[in-house]
Amino acid sequence: MKNLKIYFTAIFASVICFSCLVDDEVENTTQNEDLSRIVGFQSTISLGNFEQLSGGTFDFAVPVHLLGGNDGTPSDTEITVTYEVGDINELNYSPSELASIFGLSKAQRISLEDGTAVLSDYVDEAIQGTQFNFEDNSQVTTIPANSTFDLINMDVYNDALDPGKISYFVLNLKTVTSSGDVVIGEQLKSTVVKFQLCRTDLTGSYSYGSRTVTVSELSPGLYRASYMPQFAATYTFDFTACAGKLVIVGWQFNENNSSTALYYVTQGEAGTVSPNGNITFTSVSMTDISWYSNLSYTFIKN
Repeated sequence: MKNLKIYFTAIFASVICFSCLVDDEVENTTQNEDLSRIVGFQSTISLGNFEQLSGGTFDFAVPVHLLGGNDGTPSDTEITVTYEVGDINELNYSPSELASIFGLSKAQRISLEDGTAVLSDYVDEAIQGTQFNFEDNSQVTTIPANSTFDLINMDVYNDALDPGKISYFVLNLKTVTSSGDVVIGEQLKSTVVKFQLCRTDLTGSYSYGSRTVTVSELSPGLYRASYMPQFAATYTFDFTACAGKLVIVGWQFNENNSSTALYYVTQGEAGTVSPNGNITFTSVSMTDISWYSNLSYTFIKN
């Protein structure tokens, strides 16, 4: 198996008040609600980016955490929780939320809103036994005594994934089977697991007008370009090349492309790579710079 860098991304804010969760989730469970421990997923999104590798099988893991309740200390006994594949429709996400989760364009979001398209038009649902398999066939995760997390491990199969689309499934925590004052947080019981195959062949020299632009790889599927059009000065920017999309994820003055920071970059649609290797970014805009609106630019492969 080929181990690859795996990272987990939370799309939604995850600032959690544990006392509120305890009040919400364990009411009628115990007379002293503050004594219950809560288990769940820390993130509503779990993202795995994998380098395309024909015939490859990738390791992937989603952590289950002991998140709150009691006096903040781990349990002195192991906590056993079952899990299952869920249905994204049961999460009742709005079209805007789905667009945010899956990086859909404005046009795709509108199509979901007006009913002219469904989610499966844009992303693939990963099927257990085809695109992935849990390593534990019993589908049980156990947080050891005096620990705060365990991993749900799975195998992901390169050849069953569409390199041009995100594949996903919903992972639900089902029941706590161990004894003790432990509950699954209602708001923490589900995470959307996303798989993406990423390109690693975009490094090299490109031309943009009279400029030479160098594209270097920071990690599988994550690149840095040495020049961001159309500034007079030379600024770098970073982009990903996964699931058939080029997405700008940061630049020199907003490294993480945070929407709450200055100079936030948006794209009207995802960038593309042509058959001859040229890289195109379309409908790129930036907050706080009035002229940087709806720009498009192509890097010509040298």
